Amino acid sequence: MMTLYMTPQHRAHMRHQLSQGDRIARNVAFNSDVHVPVDVRDEQDAFVVIATLPGLIADDLSIEIIENTLDIHGEFKTAEEDETYLRRERPVGHFHRRLRFASNLVAEKAEAALKDGILTLRIPKVEEQRPKTIKVNTK
Repeated sequence: MMTLYMTPQHRAHMRHQLSQGDRIARNVAFNSDVHVPVDVRDEQDAFVVIATLPGLIADDLSIEIIENTLDIHGEFKTAEEDETYLRRERPVGHFHRRLRFASNLVAEKAEAALKDGILTLRIPKVEEQRPKTIKVNTK
């Protein structure tokens, strides 16, 4: 495992580089051998999370939602443990992604699909935290 030390200047630069999607879903990756990239969309009534997980099946994943936090755990396994490689770039090992959202989530109505190595989660927002549209009468 590699440890990365960041200077305060580098940390400030990285913070400046955050896109709006990253500001909506503050994410933490820890105790991971593998980095799993995710995209997050903020729709009016739900958040949609898309993660790239090549080669995994549903049994390799664990997904948990508590209040406003999504945890995705899993492991990329390999059958060739005793092989010697000249170069090894495919992901191998445990991963854990934690995403914190600005709104509480409705875990009971969350939907997940895994197809062709792409995990798509649709997680509804709590009703009272959804944006309300108020129509203005001109009478």
